[in-house]
Amino acid sequence: MPRTRVKWSLSLLLAREVRAKARRKTDSVLYLPRPNFLAIANLEGKMKVAVVGAGISGLVSAFVLAKAGVEAVLFEKEDYLGGHSKTVHFDGLDLDLGFMVFNRVTYPNMMEFFENLGVEMEVSDMSFSVSLDKGRGYEWGSRNGVSGLFAQKKNILNPYFWQMIREILKFKDDVINYLEVMENNSDIDRNETLGEFIKSRGYSELFQEAYLVPMCGSIWSCSSEGVLSFSAFSVLSFCRNHHLLQLFGRPQWLTVKCRSHSYVKKVQEVLESRGCQIRTSCEVKSISTMDEGCNVSYGDDSQEMFDACIIATHAPDTLRILGSQATSEEVRVLGAFQYAYSDIYLHRDKTLMPQNPAAWSAWNFLGNTDKKVCLTYWLNVLQNLGETGPPFLVTLNPDKEPENILLKWSTGHPIPSVAASKASTELDAIQGKRRIWFCGAYQGYGFHEDGLKAGVMAAHNMLGNSFTLLSNPKHMVPSLADTGARLFVTRFLGQYITSGSLTLMEEGGTIFTFEGSDKKCLPKVALKVHSPQFYWKIATRADLGLADAYINGDFSFVDKDEGLLNFFLILIASRDTNSSIAKLKKNRGWWTPPLFTACISSAKYFFQHASRQNTLTQARRNISRHYDLSNELFSLFLDDTMTYSCAIFKGENEDLKVAQMRKISLLIEKARINKHHHVLEIGCGWGSLAIEVVKRTGCHYTGITLSEEQLKYAEKRVKDANLQDRIRFLLCDYRKLPSTEKYDRIISCEMIEAVGHEFMEDFFGSCESVLAENGLFVIQFISIPDERYDEYRLSSDFIKEYIFPGGCLPSLSRLTTAMATASRLCVEHLENIGIHYHQTLRCWRKNFFENKSKILQLGFDERFIRTWEYYFDYCAAGFKSRTLGNYQIVYSRPGNVAAFSNPYEGNVPFLISERLNLISMTCQLDINAHFSSNKKRTLTSIYKRKIRFIIAPQQDRKTVRKNFKGTAERPLYSPNSSSKTEIFTTNRRP
Repeated sequence: MPRTRVKWSLSLLLAREVRAKARRKTDSVLYLPRPNFLAIANLEGKMKVAVVGAGISGLVSAFVLAKAGVEAVLFEKEDYLGGHSKTVHFDGLDLDLGFMVFNRVTYPNMMEFFENLGVEMEVSDMSFSVSLDKGRGYEWGSRNGVSGLFAQKKNILNPYFWQMIREILKFKDDVINYLEVMENNSDIDRNETLGEFIKSRGYSELFQEAYLVPMCGSIWSCSSEGVLSFSAFSVLSFCRNHHLLQLFGRPQWLTVKCRSHSYVKKVQEVLESRGCQIRTSCEVKSISTMDEGCNVSYGDDSQEMFDACIIATHAPDTLRILGSQATSEEVRVLGAFQYAYSDIYLHRDKTLMPQNPAAWSAWNFLGNTDKKVCLTYWLNVLQNLGETGPPFLVTLNPDKEPENILLKWSTGHPIPSVAASKASTELDAIQGKRRIWFCGAYQGYGFHEDGLKAGVMAAHNMLGNSFTLLSNPKHMVPSLADTGARLFVTRFLGQYITSGSLTLMEEGGTIFTFEGSDKKCLPKVALKVHSPQFYWKIATRADLGLADAYINGDFSFVDKDEGLLNFFLILIASRDTNSSIAKLKKNRGWWTPPLFTACISSAKYFFQHASRQNTLTQARRNISRHYDLSNELFSLFLDDTMTYSCAIFKGENEDLKVAQMRKISLLIEKARINKHHHVLEIGCGWGSLAIEVVKRTGCHYTGITLSEEQLKYAEKRVKDANLQDRIRFLLCDYRKLPSTEKYDRIISCEMIEAVGHEFMEDFFGSCESVLAENGLFVIQFISIPDERYDEYRLSSDFIKEYIFPGGCLPSLSRLTTAMATASRLCVEHLENIGIHYHQTLRCWRKNFFENKSKILQLGFDERFIRTWEYYFDYCAAGFKSRTLGNYQIVYSRPGNVAAFSNPYEGNVPFLISERLNLISMTCQLDINAHFSSNKKRTLTSIYKRKIRFIIAPQQDRKTVRKNFKGTAERPLYSPNSSSKTEIFTTNRRP
């Protein structure tokens, strides 16, 4: 036996042994890899696989194979893809005729597939009605609640009808008890039919004829005799899993907004982009296997050889294609799957609906004397068509042909017989045996979810990959208190959301959509609610309850990358609109939370925040809670410089380290540091700014911090850089700086946010006392708008509670007031670089998730991961919406001629965007807006030494040349005429 064959056999034994133990009772099932037969069969070159049938199973199989790099060829005998996903066009409307509805609870894998494709969905209606003997018998419906249930008023006093309702309630309990016994005792025979189950429990004829048989017959398009011969275990499991055991309170059903052909088109686009060949109107006649592979005969006697084949057709069609090549095992297993075939009509004939309009529902069972199933779908309700004059109806197996026929066709649907139930457990015996894998909805209950799962399993098993299939999520059943909270929160959101679109999708299937009237270009956000605690937490704790719900996994987003960020953007835009309408009420604080039901918790959180004021003792505790978490943690999402503040980017895809170095260069430039200066940095972080300043200027540097972990890390970096004689770091509060020691320059980069409202004057007083007379003070800080400052400082929020205890973002006027009160400083220059913080935070978030496994290895848990994800997106939304700022301010004292003796040195205010285009640590300067091509050559060596450029209008050539004659400066002239001369100074090469 060849070595590869031996290897394959061993892996087969191991895989079977392990797979038997691999199922887990969670919300998903892990499937371990099977032997990769294709990798062995085709050790050289690209694998080539035929997929026969382009329904949901075939499409998904080809989708998985194509994404894995397999050369897939998809065969379909019809002239369209999608199988039952058939869309037609009438009267300007697209109508789905096969696959129409699904829900989040019972179609979890389909939902995930659609969400990944970006398929738009909308709420549908899956109400049900029964009309026996053309309304002369019993007639009831569930669409209109109690009025539909008693569409026949006589049934209000009919004891038999009331008995049926009681039996419906009893039926749910009987089914749940029966399934618990069966599932916990695998040795019990599962051959009991549905008819035997009903008879043994004494259900009435009316219950069977007016409820159970119509419901099951409508689902599987089968006569009453056929329904009662179904496997009780299969049918009742389906009814329980799909929450069909009650008339009301079922999951919210959905439909594809642009009809099912839109999702098929998206799949087709992916397949074609991956090189998959799609052959429609190409019927496969036969498939035969040999040592070389699978020989597929199709069309007009064409033949083609493939390494393997997936047959994704109905079981009877599969056996027909295999013909005499089918093994006895394949015939036995596949032959056990039976189908019910139906004639289907698209029409507009109202006589094929219940006689009483109050009973009209989405699905309408019409009972007749020969006990054949006749079912009418009301497309206007199922697909949100609205009023269309005569309704659009689809009827299966009517007694006579309807009037106003638009289209007729036939189809088959697998039925859950006892034989099929047994055969589904034996499919492994034939999968992959002859390089052929089988898949189709018949391997489950016969629906789209089953077809998708079968296609995924066939493709992954062929590839030998492990994969995970989602199990049905638990139907969310809120308590009475949760129901009240849900009502309150949804009403609040309905009034609050004025911009964008927010959709809440509960695991129970219920969907709420909130759309604002403001036409801002905000995205649509889909939020998945996993627990009713989501509503309770928001109702009782407002925004902090929302944060807690996310941290604890009570909700998530369909868009895992930008969903949370976009959600915050919608809330911010709606808040600003509502604030504008309310004319900016100033008297707001913890006592006026967004939801009045959160007053108690709002007060509690505020007083907790107030207890963390940054006194000398408490300040160190507050800093330690964040910055002493772990130096290794911060290194996993910051850049190599360990700079934890806003960067300045030149382009969307620029490296974070380059952007941080640009920011550092800008701070050095603004501070006008030279080698004779002694610089103080308040809040030195991990030492990146200190090391860069000293390397470039040769000055002396003192940095202070309250974080012991930062101090250790920074001192080690200084030692590694051999700069101990120039740099010292101290564990010291700014209020403890000795006033006897003066500093020529003070820099504080995003530290003042940890000072607190009450201590702003103390901060500026300390800076005043240690700054030399001719010194400069450069500060960078995050700022909140003045109009919201008082409300903000008088309440708590997510950042204060979870991230930076004791923190307080100052407003620009608060900073200016504190400066004027406690010092002689004045503003020399101010610049807002906040627009760059959104990109900085997104870089941090990206790095954070790329290193998630390493963070978990440090001992942090999933709650911590979600907390920091919330932190990154919470802040990023504030900067992206421009409702937060990030200022760099240069302070000096009046009359400071020494610091500004040379007007051309350092940062003189000019067009910020042009300077940012010029400053680049990579020397790739974008000067297209200013210079002609012959001038660009003069910039090639600007980082070899310090050079100052003058950007001047053409007409100022003579003046500029005279002023800079004999200097190292370089005058460069802009061909774009301007009345303003702009100055830019480069820094030394880092």
